[in-house]
Amino acid sequence: MRARTLEEARMTGDGRDTAARTPTVTVLGTGGGDPETAEGADLLAAADAVLATLDVESTVLFYAEAWRVERLADLAGAGAAVADLVGLGATRVVLAVPGDPAANPGCRALLDGLRVAGIHAEARPGVSLVPPRLTPMPW
Repeated sequence: MRARTLEEARMTGDGRDTAARTPTVTVLGTGGGDPETAEGADLLAAADAVLATLDVESTVLFYAEAWRVERLADLAGAGAAVADLVGLGATRVVLAVPGDPAANPGCRALLDGLRVAGIHAEARPGVSLVPPRLTPMPW
């Protein structure tokens, strides 16, 4: 029996790439930032589900459809909420938190826990959602 190549190991029995199905959680900060940058809004648009803490929910709802947004009281329940969403088939989840997620010890602990659980988790430094009142009008 020959050894499988790395490429074959990543493929499922029906030829689909398993990397495409690996759940990914992106933690996105809200607040300050460049109002001209659309990367945060693009991440929300590509997400299967969005989790938002109470203090940033209104900003998230400006950019994402309400049916994809779940409210979290705080970060304490974020790990369980992500696990529930992944169990329901979500592969791209965005977690919106106030401020810079890289500077928040709770976010760092959450990311470490998700990685241990086999979920690709990352904080996007320098990418944030700008509240609507700070976004310039197009005219």
